[in-house]
Amino acid sequence: MAALIAVLLVVGAAGSELWIDVANLAIIAALGAIGLDLLLGHTGLISVGNAALLAIGAFVVATVNREMEVPFLLAVVLSGVACGIVGMVVALPALRITGLYLAVATMGFHFVTIWALREWQTGQVGDSGFVVPIANVFGFELLELRSWFIFLSVCLVVVLVSYRALVTSRPGRALHAIRERPALALMSGISVTRHKVSAFALSSVLIGVSGAFTAYYIGNVSYGTFASFHIAIEYLAMVILGGLGTVYGPVIGAGVIVALPYVLRDLRLMLGLTDVIDTTQIYLVQGAVVGLVVSAMVIFQPRGLVGIGASVSGLFRRKL
Repeated sequence: MAALIAVLLVVGAAGSELWIDVANLAIIAALGAIGLDLLLGHTGLISVGNAALLAIGAFVVATVNREMEVPFLLAVVLSGVACGIVGMVVALPALRITGLYLAVATMGFHFVTIWALREWQTGQVGDSGFVVPIANVFGFELLELRSWFIFLSVCLVVVLVSYRALVTSRPGRALHAIRERPALALMSGISVTRHKVSAFALSSVLIGVSGAFTAYYIGNVSYGTFASFHIAIEYLAMVILGGLGTVYGPVIGAGVIVALPYVLRDLRLMLGLTDVIDTTQIYLVQGAVVGLVVSAMVIFQPRGLVGIGASVSGLFRRKL
């Protein structure tokens, strides 16, 4: 946590406007990745419906602000609550199916949700999308990038402290037991049904809050922003790359995935590859790099970048 706070302070003090913007997007993505990690890494439930939940969180913000301006924090809370309720409904199939079948079920949820939101948006405002007002925190408007950065950094620290407390508590250990041996957890007196539903609901709340922050940060909500299934895959990559089932892994993975296109763009200019890779191919290269790295992580280091850090620190301790 001290290292994370130090990085946030350095970025906030010395970062350019571009990298402050990248950091803001990474923090917003990290909140959703933490929610997904609770489900995938700590409970063992595979869900690829996170992009749909992001869209629901954003559309709740757009809907409550369409007729009247709702306070920023209240709209974010409403988004989280709405997504939590949806998550409890989506959790019902998880009580009977797991693994690949659950992934396919949540994939269907993604496409049905995007279709419904597209119909709602088209009937209300057309393809232009909903306009979202400026975020206001206790009378202080979040207009500048650094203002957003301070607010989002505080939110990230609070969520991480709470998340760590959860996964190390008795309910967190129950989730780990369900992930490893559901039948044995049931025999031990753990309510598998209640814990699975709770994990889905809490995961959906965090993802919904991430979607609400995205809506306010961009200032516009459109189904097209969340329609691509590539977003769901990116969030899975964040969790796996950072470290599945770890506290800080989703934050590290989100930072890497969000910053990667900008790093590749700078490397392309530094290495003189502008003739080989044009601007439109940056995201294709990003996808290839992410695919290769995630595949390597799954095979050689299942604990992701956090696991590599732990291995390196352990090696230094043994030498000392």
